[in-house]
Amino acid sequence: MALHYLRQAAFITILAQLGAAQRPSIIPEDLAGGLSGGTDVQVSYTGEAVNGFSDGTSFSKEAVAQEPTFALGDSAGIAPGVLYTIIMVDTTCSDKRVLHYARANFKNNFDITNINTTSPPQLEYKAPGAFGETGDNRQYSFLMYVNPRRQQIDNLQLPAEGEAFDVEKFQTDNNFQEATGGVGMVVKLGGQADCAGGQPNELPSNLPSARPPRSSAANAGPTSSAAGGSGAVTSASQRPTPVPSASPNNSSGSAPRPSDPAAAPSQGQDGAPASTVVLSSAGPNGAVQPSRTPSANPAEQTANAALSLSAGSCGFMAPMVAMVGLVLW
Repeated sequence: MALHYLRQAAFITILAQLGAAQRPSIIPEDLAGGLSGGTDVQVSYTGEAVNGFSDGTSFSKEAVAQEPTFALGDSAGIAPGVLYTIIMVDTTCSDKRVLHYARANFKNNFDITNINTTSPPQLEYKAPGAFGETGDNRQYSFLMYVNPRRQQIDNLQLPAEGEAFDVEKFQTDNNFQEATGGVGMVVKLGGQADCAGGQPNELPSNLPSARPPRSSAANAGPTSSAAGGSGAVTSASQRPTPVPSASPNNSSGSAPRPSDPAAAPSQGQDGAPASTVVLSSAGPNGAVQPSRTPSANPAEQTANAALSLSAGSCGFMAPMVAMVGLVLW
């Protein structure tokens, strides 16, 4: 019996790894040259960076209003002496990328995989939409660089606020190699993206989306009080708010059970409800999909972050699945 479960676990792990290899990224190719073999970075708008959102996750404008927190993607690659610089770039229009954030000297202080810095930002966090940009598919990329010679950086050479950002010039001026980590997000700003006559970058299909934020009233069940022999119940606004199911095939109900990890609300840095995602979520059958993070924070799951395979990737995986099945049999 134990051998049977071991075979199943190995089979699922291989499928998950193959599916992850097929997952597209929204980071432009010219910015992603050093990402495949570098140290990954995780980003969160709920203060839980060790369970950062998946690449390509969609957010509302309100959910990304505050500066996020960061963590390294793999504890095995942590070197406490290494310093990192992180930037955020609007990559919607290929011919006019705009820098929204730049901060140096992040490091790991043995707080799980979290990284933080005491250095002030070289460019204060400019939330999506801060420069008047619009578009329901506005794309932003976080890029992480290793500081040259692992030394502290006191000054970064940056373009003026709102001006076009040239990543090659930025790297040359500041003696950076290619970015070693990165993750992209999509922000719904409304309207159409204006690329000065050009077209915005296309998005891959089947990207994850952040779970809609829940109000604090959603956790307060109906209550009653007796006064003078008459009962009073709470108003409709205090009743639990149903949350859509994470999968179209899940028919177990519209609201999570109290024991369901996805039922935990998340709070943004300003105290307002917010949602981000992790690289794992409950699939249609209720099983938890594998994650690249050590643990999964329930508040950072997505509405459709379960592994999905295109027809092309399924064609590629079919012989692999058959081979693995024969080996395990």
